[in-house]
Amino acid sequence: MACPECDFLHWVNTPPRRGISSCTRCGGLLRSGGHESKDVALALHFAALVLFCLAVAFPVMSLRLHGTVQEASIPGCARILANLGWPWLSAVLITTVILAPLAHLSGMIYVLLQVRWQRSNQWTVWVFRIVEQFGAWGMTEVFVLGIMVSYVKLAKMAVVVPGPSIYALGAFIVVAAAAVSALDNASVWEALGDQPKGSPSNPPRGARTAREANLVACPTCGLLSPLKSTSCARCGTTLNSRKLNSRERTWALLITAILLYLPANLLPVMRVVSLGRVQADTIMGGVFYFLRTGSWPLALIIFIASVVVPILKIIILAYLLISERRGSSHWPEHRARLYRLTEMVGRWSMVDIFVLTLMVALVELGSVANITPGPGSVAFALMVFSTMLAVRCFDPRLVWDSLSLAPRRREEPEHG
Repeated sequence: MACPECDFLHWVNTPPRRGISSCTRCGGLLRSGGHESKDVALALHFAALVLFCLAVAFPVMSLRLHGTVQEASIPGCARILANLGWPWLSAVLITTVILAPLAHLSGMIYVLLQVRWQRSNQWTVWVFRIVEQFGAWGMTEVFVLGIMVSYVKLAKMAVVVPGPSIYALGAFIVVAAAAVSALDNASVWEALGDQPKGSPSNPPRGARTAREANLVACPTCGLLSPLKSTSCARCGTTLNSRKLNSRERTWALLITAILLYLPANLLPVMRVVSLGRVQADTIMGGVFYFLRTGSWPLALIIFIASVVVPILKIIILAYLLISERRGSSHWPEHRARLYRLTEMVGRWSMVDIFVLTLMVALVELGSVANITPGPGSVAFALMVFSTMLAVRCFDPRLVWDSLSLAPRRREEPEHG
């Protein structure tokens, strides 16, 4: 197989349970060692789905102020936001916290059942191809962090009671993580279909990357095909040796994020009305609020997730694009690690948006108190999604394309 991050060719065996196979060139993940039985992964996915349904069905928390009680569940938050005239905020919450995890879990259960019953077909292949993409957009763990921040902030002004949904969400995150670690996706692709006839079995002698061997790796299932192939013979994904227009699309999204960064941080993200007094809070205003009230750990979390992480992603992506454009051969392993870092931390910047959705839904108490989103929230959400899409558009293999052939290393992947 070819490393998805540097195109380096490896002979890869199934890694040991709870182990991984990593690329000897860039350190990227090749395969993870799941449980020997796919039934364990199936049971964990089903348990995660049950916990997720419980988390959606019950209230996240309730707020009591001046004899008025306001409860908020995840669907309830989305409904209140839509009724208040903020459908885009409602759509963000529904997509990232409800639809993406639900589609991923349901699709994985369907695929694993088909594999267990040996009834896999092209429809099963298509479903597995789609549900793998949903996993990257599910942000339940970020939403839980948003609940914690909202709880501390609201507890200063009213009585806040945690709901049963919080415990179900906590259990869901643990079980979902166990389900992911119990499953080796490559073994599922192997179970869904053998290597098609005509697929290359041995690369040409001396070739070290898929491109040098006139091969192209499928970005979905990893199958190697001849370079002239237009689609993967196993899963049907369109094949390209490198992502089409990767530089141009990444630059466009990066410039968009840069233009949105200032209004996202300077304009108010929420407007608080309490007993006739109006207060507009920016992101930094929220950081200073937690510092004043002595909640410096939460102030640090908000500052890092909402201020530092977005600008760090912008700087790293610009560095990767500029160094690749100049054909730099310095520190490729360092740049590969920076790319993986931006891919890992991108979703956590959404914590402020989730805090806003919860506070808008809970503090809807008429003339007593209410909270509404501000114009900065629109710019901030668009900025976060722009940086996340920019990372997905950037092709990390471009970092290695400009390098001359390095001294040969052993061909077997590292196991950990």
